[in-house]
Amino acid sequence: MTKYFIDGIDILTVFGVSVEGGSDDFLKYPAKKDSITHDWQDANGLDVDLTKIFFNARPISLKCSILVSSEEEFWNRYQSFLAQLAKPGYRRIQITQFGEKSFYCFYKECTSFTRHTRLKENPGQIACKFTLNLLEGEPNIDYNNVFIVDEQGRFLIT
Repeated sequence: MTKYFIDGIDILTVFGVSVEGGSDDFLKYPAKKDSITHDWQDANGLDVDLTKIFFNARPISLKCSILVSSEEEFWNRYQSFLAQLAKPGYRRIQITQFGEKSFYCFYKECTSFTRHTRLKENPGQIACKFTLNLLEGEPNIDYNNVFIVDEQGRFLIT
């Protein structure tokens, strides 16, 4: 089972939050920012500065759920999870499926929240689903790990 950590905290164990989908957003390539260009009147085409490429922030949309056994537990976990997300600065996200890789994101918004059981009339468990939107403000692109391959797909070591 894949585990999710925010600042080293297992979100399922501590907050009762499980992630049902969206972790592939961490692997999507971020959109490239527009390069500096100039359209010279006395030359064909467009002069584009591609000496260094920059990227936009990468949006992350996680489909999550909370499953707890009492109203008191719901409010404790719900509020403590939001407090963890809303701390100043970036949150370090780790997903066991991706090994030791860390992603630095901040909370943007919760675009949907659906209760599947009533809080007051709950005979057993309380279940909720929500979509959590994060933003990786500075996608960490490792320019040092660029590989050259030949026509047969073999890595060339220089």
